[in-house]
Formats: sequence, C-alpha cells, structure tokens
Amino acid sequence: MKNFQTFTEVIEHSFQNYGPNLAVRWRPEGKEEFETMTYSQLEEKVKALALALIKRGVKHQEHIGLIADVSHYWLMSNLAIQLIGAVDVPRGTDSTAAELGYIINHAECSFVFVHNGAQIEKIEKGLEKYPHKVQTYIVLNDSVPSGERRAIGLSDLLKEGLALLKDNAALAELKNRSAAVKPSDLATIVYTSGTTGEPKGVMLTQSNFASQLNILPTIIPADPSDRGLTLLPPWHVFGRIAEMLFFTVGASITYTDIKHIGEDLKIVKPTYVPAVPRIWEGVYNKIIGNVRKQGKEAIFNKFRNVALAYRKNLNRLLGAERLFHKRNFLVTLYLKLISLVSVILLFIPKKLGDILVFRKVLAATGGHLKASISGGGALPGYVDDFFAAIGVKILEGYGLTETSPVLAVRRPNRVIPGTVGPLIPQTEMKLIDLEGRDVTNIPGAKGTLYVRGPQVMQGYYKNPQKTKEVLSDDGWFNTGDLVRVTITGELSIVGRSKDTLVLVGGENVEPTPIEEKLKESDYIDHVMCVSRARGEDQKYVGALIVINEERVNEYLQSMGEKGGSMAELRENPLVKKLIQKEIQRLISTENGFKSFEKIGTFAILPKPFEPGDELNNTLKVKRHVVAEKYADIIDKMYAE
Repeated sequence: MKNFQTFTEVIEHSFQNYGPNLAVRWRPEGKEEFETMTYSQLEEKVKALALALIKRGVKHQEHIGLIADVSHYWLMSNLAIQLIGAVDVPRGTDSTAAELGYIINHAECSFVFVHNGAQIEKIEKGLEKYPHKVQTYIVLNDSVPSGERRAIGLSDLLKEGLALLKDNAALAELKNRSAAVKPSDLATIVYTSGTTGEPKGVMLTQSNFASQLNILPTIIPADPSDRGLTLLPPWHVFGRIAEMLFFTVGASITYTDIKHIGEDLKIVKPTYVPAVPRIWEGVYNKIIGNVRKQGKEAIFNKFRNVALAYRKNLNRLLGAERLFHKRNFLVTLYLKLISLVSVILLFIPKKLGDILVFRKVLAATGGHLKASISGGGALPGYVDDFFAAIGVKILEGYGLTETSPVLAVRRPNRVIPGTVGPLIPQTEMKLIDLEGRDVTNIPGAKGTLYVRGPQVMQGYYKNPQKTKEVLSDDGWFNTGDLVRVTITGELSIVGRSKDTLVLVGGENVEPTPIEEKLKESDYIDHVMCVSRARGEDQKYVGALIVINEERVNEYLQSMGEKGGSMAELRENPLVKKLIQKEIQRLISTENGFKSFEKIGTFAILPKPFEPGDELNNTLKVKRHVVAEKYADIIDKMYAE
C-alpha cells in the first residue's frame, strides 16, 4: 500500500482505486430499507460539496463545525472539508447548548454543518454569551428552520456543487486546493468531553491521521471484500479512525444503531464490528438473559466453563499468557504438561458445546465475523473471556484522542487476555512510577505511560499551558494511564494515575480492577470506588453501586419478596445483604486482591448512570461528576 503523507491523499487514493465498490450503506431517517453509495457515487457528492464550499468562500485551514451523529452525512461532509484543506470541528447532537456555544466560539467556526435544524437553535442559545456569529449553517437532513436565512439544506448545497463539476476552472481550483494540503496542516480540532472545567481542543494534523492509516491496515487485515458495521460516534476519534480504516482499504461501511444492530448483524454479515466495551457488555447480558429465560442456564454455564478452561490451557500451551515475570523452566514445563492433558480431555466437550450451544450465538453475529475492534475504554475481563471462549475474536486497542487515537492493539494471531496488545510500529514508550523514577526496563513494574510517535497531537488549541502539562518539547506525551508491560511486550492497563485512591495509611489502590471485578455480578451494573469523605482520606475503600434493577427484582421474587423501583430497592435490607455477599465473593484474597483493596463500606445509588450525566460519550464513568453529585451519600456511607 502507498505510504500516505496526508489524509487528503488517502481520500484521493480510495476514490481512484475503489470506484465500483460499495462504500456506504445506511437507513434514511424514518425508513427501514437500506440505501447505498459506491465509492464513485460518494466521490461525486464529496467533490460537489467541496466545490460548493470553495465557491462560498471557505479558505485553506478554516475551521468548520460538524455537529452530526453517525451517518453517511458525516462521512460526506468530513471528506469534503478535508479535501479542500479545511479543518473540521466535530461534535455529536447530544451535546448541550453550553458545550456547542463554547466550541463554536472557541474554534471560531463561521460555517457549521448540523445534522438537523434543531441544532441551530441550540448553538445560537449557547453563543448568546459570546461575540462570535455563525455565517452559514448547512443542514444535513434538509430540515431547515422556517425563516432561518443563514441556513441551507445539504441537497441545495449539493446542487450548487454538482453544477460546478462541469466547470473546468472550478475543478482546477479544487485540484490545487487538495494538492496544497501539507502533512503539518491541521485536519481536525476534537474537543474532549472535559472531565474537569472546559473542554480542550485536541489539534490533530493530516500526518497524524496518515500515520495511523499507513500502519493499521498492516495490523488488521482488511481489504475491499470486508464489511464494517458501526454505530460509533464518528466525532469520537476511535469511531472516526475505524471508519477511515475501512475507507482506506476500499471496504464497505454500514451504519446501524442500538435498535437495529441485532438485525443488521444478520443482514450485513459483517467481517469487522468496531464497538466500545459497553456494547459488548450489553450483548453479553442479552445472551445470558435469553439463556436464563429459556431455562437453559445450567447447561449453558457448564459448556461455558468448559470453553473457558479449554481456552486458558490452550493459551498456556501456545505461550499466549499475560506474564510480567519469567517462570522457572521446570515450572513452565510442568504447567504445559498439565495444560496439554487438559486440552486433550476438554477437546470433545468443547466441540460439543460449540455445536449444541455456541453455534447459535455465532450465527447471531452473521457468521462471517473476523473480529471486533474494541476501544474507548477497558474491556471487562469476563466479557473478553466469554467471547474468546465461544469463538468471537476481540481485538482490544488502546489510545487517546491526543494520539489519533491508536497506541496499541492486539494482533489477530496473538490475542493475550488482559492486555491491549503491543505498541503499534513507530511508537516509543517509557514508564514513570509515582515517585518519578523511570521504570521502563524493570520487569513487571507499574508506571505512568509516556509515548512519542507520529500519531501524537500538535497540542491543545489556544491552550499552551494545558499542552505543556502533558506534552514535552521533545515530543513525549503523558497519557495519564498506569501501565504494566508483559515479558512479551503487551501493555496491560492498570488504571488512571490521577484516579489512584490513597488511603489514610498511605496505601495506593487502583480502582479499575476492583470495579471491573464487581461488574461481573449479575446484580451490579456500575461501580465507582472512592477513598475520600468530608475532604479527608479514609482507612478503607468505599464503593458506590448501581444495581441491575431487573435482576435484583427477579432475586427478590425468587425469595417470595416484593420488588420495587431503584430508589426503593436501595433501602431494602435484603438487597443490601445481597450486594454485600457479592462484594465479599468477588473482592477476595482468592481473586488476587490485597487486604487494603477490599471494600470496607458501600452505598447503593438511587438511579442508573446515564450518558451525558454520569457517563461520557464512550460510556465511561465521569468520576468527578459522580463524586460531586453524591458527596452527601459518600459522607454518610463512611460516617455509618
């Protein structure tokens, strides 16, 4: 494959080489039937949009708002913006008026694409406190508000551009604009969700994206015959790069949503499905729920345990284990002999389970799935183990918005449980422990991960102070993540360095392993560990628990007790006793937890965590929001 210097080169390459191929498939709003575009048809629309934008005065490196959700609209608009060397400033329609106002003003966007007309009112409300004015709104679904003179529907803008496709002078200008794009030019400014304070604008360049699209196809073997199925928000950089990976190799992209994903897996028969961990947790819970309703839980669990044991022993035989220190040769030989015997004994029961139980699960994915690509958060171990055991390969990756995003990803031929794979080529790393020492070359050491490579951002837009806090003059970026590296080079993410809980006795506790273990319980949906109350460090770890209302009610009914709402359940002594038992069962010495990592107190919260409130757009918990929102509950929990 060609070595791309800019993302614009990628666009031109795909248009020139994959013209007849299916490019995108989507459902028009309110309809159930799919519509499609080939690469040639997509090229015509993208270049028409690009010409119309030039005609309307969009300049090289001008910032253009792109407030839209996952759809072919986003793809067309984004490619047109990139083709003329402008800079997209993306965000989803679920953003608040305050967020959109801040972003559009901060990035000084005069042209703004919006998914629907309702976003215009929201943006204008958010801009009331700022002097900036939007010159032109482009409404992607053509729902232009009545009387809004600054707005034009996408269809009308396309008509302007299609006419210009016959104009040789206009085409020459487009060609010159595209050719003038440099590797150092900005491609996008992605505003982070803002864990504290105002969102930061991550500046990613043309070469940042080009580096990813040169490397990723060599790791994830996709080609024009592949079919990607996605519901990831493309303004989130993981969703964007997954989409661009398919585009780069000439594969097709099908857009789906939560409502249709089960149906679309069977219709599209995808070969790759990029998804955040919460999606796979949902699929896992649905499978388990269906098995339970059918009364087949006992036989399902029997075959699942066989599959898990078979996989664990096979991994040991193949050397695919997460090891941080080398084993003694005799110990290794002894364990491999045991694993060999176990694999032989479990082979027939494993195959029987595949035929009787797991074949139906695999059929529900369409039957052609090569792998899922998971990112945007940590994949829970029990979910990872389950899908691997039944034959669904999950290529978990790791990265940040600031790194375009991929830093590491599992290799298809070497999936090591509990890791996100090795670093991708051209990426350097070092580990710095909490005392500031370089522990990169110390086997098994834990430290904050620093990286350097062609995917690292240019900095935060108009924020040199924040840039300096995480990015050194010689290019080292502080990820803020605590990492251990296996003896074979795979990264294992321990947690966030700033999330580390400090107990009054000085012990440092990583909350993520505790939280992920507790979420293995059928009765627990979310957990957040804490160690401070009333502004002081505490003696032991506490846990805020979001229960699974449906499963807890089922438990109460099985006990002959009355169920209730979440607010009622949290006060029920039987529910408290149930959660206490689950905590003691899971956070134990037998499961590898130290005494100071055990939960000393807990509180059940009155409502679920929700996106846009306690959860960010990749469904990770906003710790600062939860800590502030439930401060009284935390104080009371420790006081009791």
